[in-house]
Parts: sequence; structure tokens; C-alpha cells
Amino acid sequence: MKRLLLLGALCTGMGAKAAPHIHAGLGYYSILPNKLLLASTVSGEGTNRLEILWTKQSGPGEIVFERPRAAVTWATATMAGKYVLKLRASQGNHTAETTTTVNVHDAPGRFGNPILPGMFPDPHILFDQDTFYIFATSMENESGAYGRASVWKSKDFVNWEMRLTDWPVFGKFGGDIWAPDILKRDGRYYQFITRSGAYDTWVGVADDPQGPWRNLREDNTPIVSGGGKAGRIVAAYNMDSQPFIDDDGQAYMYWGWSEAMAARLTPDLKDIDGEVHFLKGTKWLPKGGELPQWLSVDLGESMRITRTVTCPEFRHVAYGYRIELSEDGQSWKTFTDRSTNRTERAGDGYADQGEGRGRHVRITMNHCSGHWAGLYSFDVFSGDELVSRGKPATASSVRGKGSEPGNAVDTSNGPQLSDFVEGSYMIKRGGTYYLLYSSGALHDGSYSVHYATAKHPFGPFTNPVNNVVLKSNEDLTTKGPGHNSVLKFKNEHYIVYHQHNQPHEGAKGVFRQTCADRLEFSEDGSIRQVVPTQTGVGALLPVVQQGNDVARGKYASATSVRSGNYVPEYALDHNNASLWRAATNTYPQSLTADLGDTYEVGRIETSFEYPTLAYKYAIESSVDGKAWRQFADKTATFPIAASPQTDAGQVKARFVRLTVTGCQRPENGAGIYNLKVFQR
Repeated sequence: MKRLLLLGALCTGMGAKAAPHIHAGLGYYSILPNKLLLASTVSGEGTNRLEILWTKQSGPGEIVFERPRAAVTWATATMAGKYVLKLRASQGNHTAETTTTVNVHDAPGRFGNPILPGMFPDPHILFDQDTFYIFATSMENESGAYGRASVWKSKDFVNWEMRLTDWPVFGKFGGDIWAPDILKRDGRYYQFITRSGAYDTWVGVADDPQGPWRNLREDNTPIVSGGGKAGRIVAAYNMDSQPFIDDDGQAYMYWGWSEAMAARLTPDLKDIDGEVHFLKGTKWLPKGGELPQWLSVDLGESMRITRTVTCPEFRHVAYGYRIELSEDGQSWKTFTDRSTNRTERAGDGYADQGEGRGRHVRITMNHCSGHWAGLYSFDVFSGDELVSRGKPATASSVRGKGSEPGNAVDTSNGPQLSDFVEGSYMIKRGGTYYLLYSSGALHDGSYSVHYATAKHPFGPFTNPVNNVVLKSNEDLTTKGPGHNSVLKFKNEHYIVYHQHNQPHEGAKGVFRQTCADRLEFSEDGSIRQVVPTQTGVGALLPVVQQGNDVARGKYASATSVRSGNYVPEYALDHNNASLWRAATNTYPQSLTADLGDTYEVGRIETSFEYPTLAYKYAIESSVDGKAWRQFADKTATFPIAASPQTDAGQVKARFVRLTVTGCQRPENGAGIYNLKVFQR
């Protein structure tokens, strides 16, 4: 939950000590009848004893604190609602206070969002026979490095386990794959992935969703290839590909960044069949990002020029440009000059009125706010008549096939999907094609899911009056939701998407986790806006019972804690949004759970912060917290990365200690989403 931090100090006298320092953790959420965790780190100066007290500041019901005078306590709420809890820390005459806000939900059978522990953006969902599969981008350190290929699977949509896969070969440690999508056809599985950096789309094939995979194309090449500053084949980033099978069996592929593209696929899915369709409209793009760049239209004869309408590539960017007229293509006169424009964004296009005469009309673009020059359309009018359509055009440079200057004067004046950014996902319902896609900026709360409809796979597409499917909520418990897939299951639709992690920190705003919510349609066929939830959708098939986790809702200690956002008890709350993190990346680091009583323990499951990486670790048990017995030892070599890591044994224990001695990426410190101790 969003945190309001109120640090106060009541100091009197010269040389007075500072007030205690409090870092309150997030009150992530609680689903009744579960307990809620209130966490903080509190420190003070001098020898005076710190006095701590939790109280309820507001909320619809009563709150019972298990340890009201401890920095970390579990609590129970008598009814659902939003609660503001206050923590007061005193040391002598000095006091500090802070609050944390917790949503308590009454949602029987719900298990919460995110549904996966770890950073897994761009999720794509498949249900096959009796198993759900999620393929997603993986992230492997706080700098936002992309990780190795993996697959999550579940029998109930609640309990998930992850295994590494062997596709593609460049998805090994230090991998560079984005946005995998999965398709089943004729008993085989096809995985479409983007190779980051190169912006290539590759297709793998396997007889099982878990592999082994191989390149579908015998020459081991991508199905479309691109370049770091824009794809050569279609003049836009070739990323975020999604295969779609229509009712007649025809396969299509949708993809692109900034530019939305689509094409038919050959029956064997190995190649694009026919032309690439630009769903936003065709455009001219110059080579590279250097400015100035110009485009000139030859009207065929001299005529009166009264107006131009210029539609650049990016609506949200301010462009500087100059428009000139010429009779011979050599001597030019200014028609309009916006060269100094730095504030007026392109929006639906720039309209310029004037009076002049010429056969040639040239626009020179000299500024575009960090982006390259590019034009969907450049329309020239003589009175009310559009005179530039279909006329010869030349340009200072051309990026490549699909970027020709004639695109600016063709019949496709675009953009049809003006708010499209990335993450295409096509579904069909009742004869209507619904293209869902992400809009806004990935790194902030503007990222969101929008949609458009059409009667043909290639459009033209129409944006409904309200075409926002999913966006950040007011209290930012869901921030920047986007890049979705859709699961149709038992005649219901579910949107599987990513959202920014809580507490919205790390990896420069690209840490994202997988969530799921219901997707519903109105009677008129429009998609209802999804209100993202903390509770999720729950089990879609009967829950596979995991046993009694005796560590849930208990207390823990650790060798170090980064802040109140990462106390060790967050590893015991069954919440994939929260985790324990050590203060630094030094090793060893230990987390010790106090089970509160002695239990017969038969299995321990550990979900590490970065599941596609292996961690060296050992687990010990104790009945008194003094004499320890080895339960598992994986410190000699890195085990195969998996989530959760499962260890079995037969011990009596009140205390369980997990000691992490290393991570495959040494820059990562110890971090645990879930430590589950199951009774035998």
C-alpha cells in the first residue's frame, strides 16, 4: 500500500539527541480471515530505552495487535476495509511517528495478486489439457537485466512452479529475450520470442510446453529481423510478437513498438505470407535520427497552395519544421516556419494556412524532442482540394523497405491506432476482432492497456469512446499495468498482465510482476474497464492442497534487513508482492523462522527473489534455537534454478534457519519471497 511517512521530533534543550528513526514497511494487503503484517525498522541514539506502540488511526473495524509494542507485529481485523495504522516510537523526550495503510479484503477463495513470486513482465498464458502455463520475460538483478527462458505451470492457477527451458540458446545465463508467446497447433507448441538488442522475432517448436525446443526455421534464422534503432524490414521495432489463429485456421502475427504491424503466416508458421500491414498507417522514415531531414512532393504542375496538414509519427512529441514552395525544385520560398517550436505537440497533426504558389512543396524537419523525424502523412491543399495524394515524393534519406517517402502521400494517412505503443494481443469474439495493446510509458504510471476493434484481422481499426481496459488505480496498489495476454476458460475471460512491483522501486522503474483479473464484455460488445485488484481471480480449477504451512503468520529474525519494506516476516505472509531482503549483497545471510511451537516437519519450500537464478543455501532445524540439525545442504554447488526450491526431510522443529551463501549473479543479495514449512 501507499505509505504516508510522518517523521517528527520533539527536541528540547541544547545538544538534544535526535528522535528515533522509523522506516515503516508497506501494509501490502490481507484477505480475511488471514492476518495482516505491520512492519518497520526502528532505531534510536543513546542508552534510553525505545518505547514502541502500534494503534489504529482509522478504519471500519477493530484491529487486534499481537505485539503492539514491537516494531513488527501481526494483527487481525474484524471486518474488511481500508485501515490506517500508526506507529509511535519514543526515546526519552523524543518521539517519532509514522503511519502505514492496509487494505483488508473479504474475498473468499482468493489468493492475491501478483500470482507469481519474482519479476516476470510480459506474461502470456496457455491452458493445455489440465495445466496452465505462463511464459514471460524474466528479470535477474536490480539493474533490470533480462534473464533466462523459463515457464511457470499450475494445476489450479494458484500454486505455480517454475522451470528453466532451453529456448532459445541465447536465453541462457545473461539472456536477452523479451515477451515470449505460446501457441498450440496440431499437437505441437510454438513459442514466439523477441531477442532484445537485435529486435528479432524467433519461433521455436516443441512437443511439450516445457521443451526441448528447437528453432522452427531450419536455417536457424529469425522470422523477422530488425536493428537497434528500428527494424529494417518494416521500419519499426520488431518486438512483442503474438501469433493468432483465426476461426478458419489462418495464422497471423501481430507485433511492433510504436508501429503496430500484422501479417499472415504460412501454414507451417515459418514465414510471413504476403505483405506486412501497418495498422497505424504507412509512413516515411529517414535513415537514423540525424536532423535536419526533408521530404518533397512534386505536384506535377504549378498551382495555388493554401494549406498543409502534417501528421508526424509521434503524437506526444513537439516538432520543429519549415515548409517551402518552389516552381523548379531549386529556388525555394517559405510558406510557413515552425522551426523554433518546442512546446506544441503534434497531436492529430499540424495545420498551416498560407498563400503561395509552386509545383514542389518541401517540409524540412529540424527538431523532434529526442525522437527521429517521420511522417504518416503530408497533405497539401489548393483551396479545398487535396492535391498531394499519390504524387511523386523524394526525401533526404530513407530508412529501408517500408519507409519510402511515398508513404507520406498515399491513401493511408494514419494513425488509426494513435495510442499504440507495444504489446499487441488479438482476440476474436462474435465476429469482431479485438486488438489489445499497451500505451503510455513503461517506466511510470501512465502505462496502461487499451483496445481497438475491427471486422478484419488487418482493420481498419476503430477506437471505442472509452478504449482503456486497464490502468493504474488511485492509491497505486496497481501501478503501470500493461503488456497483457487473455485466457478464455470455461466461457469466462481473464486478463493476465504485469504491474510495477511494490514498493515501486528498483531497476529504474521496470521491475514488474504478473497479475490476473477478470475481463468482461458489455452487451454491446465493448470491453468493460477492468478495475485491477489485490485479490486476483483465485483458483480456476480445484486447489491442489499443499499441506499445512506452519511458518505462515509467524515471526522471524535475520542477519540483516534492508529496510522496513523487507523485514523477514514478509517471507512468511504468502504474499508474492512482499519479500525479505538482506541489507547488502554480502554473504552469508540467514533468515530464522520461529514456528511458535514444535512441529513434525516434512517439507520446506523456498522462493528466492530471482527464480531463474540459482542460489547456494543450507537449511537447519532446531527445537530450542541452540542446537541445530541439518535439513538440507546445497552450498557446495549451485543447484538447478527452480521456484520453489523444495527440500524434504523428517525432523521435529520449532525453529527453521535458512542460510544463503551465494547467488549465481554475485551482485544480488539474499532475498526470499516465500519460506514455507510444511507439517509432516
